[in-house]
Amino acid sequence: MLIKQNLCMKENLSMKKIVVVTGASSGIGNFIAKNYESNINYEVICLDIVKMLNNNGCKDVSVDLKNEYKVREIFKEIKHIDLAVNCAGVSSIRKKLINFSADEITNAWQDNFLVVFNAMVQEIKIMQNQKFGKIVNIASIAGHVGMRNFLAYSTAKASIINMTKVAAIEHSDDNIRINSISPATIDTPMLRKKYNGVLRDYSDVYYTKNCGTVADVYSVVKMLEENNFMTGNDIKLDGGIIDLLEI
Repeated sequence: MLIKQNLCMKENLSMKKIVVVTGASSGIGNFIAKNYESNINYEVICLDIVKMLNNNGCKDVSVDLKNEYKVREIFKEIKHIDLAVNCAGVSSIRKKLINFSADEITNAWQDNFLVVFNAMVQEIKIMQNQKFGKIVNIASIAGHVGMRNFLAYSTAKASIINMTKVAAIEHSDDNIRINSISPATIDTPMLRKKYNGVLRDYSDVYYTKNCGTVADVYSVVKMLEENNFMTGNDIKLDGGIIDLLEI
């Protein structure tokens, strides 16, 4: 089996909550996975096409989340999930709408929407059998607003937001709570690489005078994990945007 040995349950594992994090190799997903793993009350399963560095004990599984068959095979070996956090996604090409090709739009949709859809379908199936569970999908503030040159990325993220709402309605009777978070600019290695390792000044972009952090996103995930009355919601984590063109 692909990950059977990696997911061997210890005698006390039944006492732990099982958390699945997709897109855990870097950025938001990496921070969330490591913080849950540092808590002795959790067992963390990390799914990404690239394995984590210094995973601190996470059950680290390499899988192409765009491949429906491979995702199904991986999830066959996961018997229980208390919380799933779907962070997988990549930055997309930025250019004017009329300059995009259909292939570029399709690729961005697969890279950012399909990776969440494939994982969430399997997470829901497991949670249906349990009759409970929490799912948090990471979308983007770009899915809410029209921004110049963001067509490919924003449409994919908007799809995540609306998929979350549909899934929450369809699986409310299964006692599954499904919500999404839409961050604006978050300080990640990918963002810093864009500016040659130095974080730019965001005081003119957000009312908070700076961009968000991975810890900010994690705090909202924890709130959604603990809250039993929210479902089908998208939480805008946007710092009070002043200038959309500067995101």
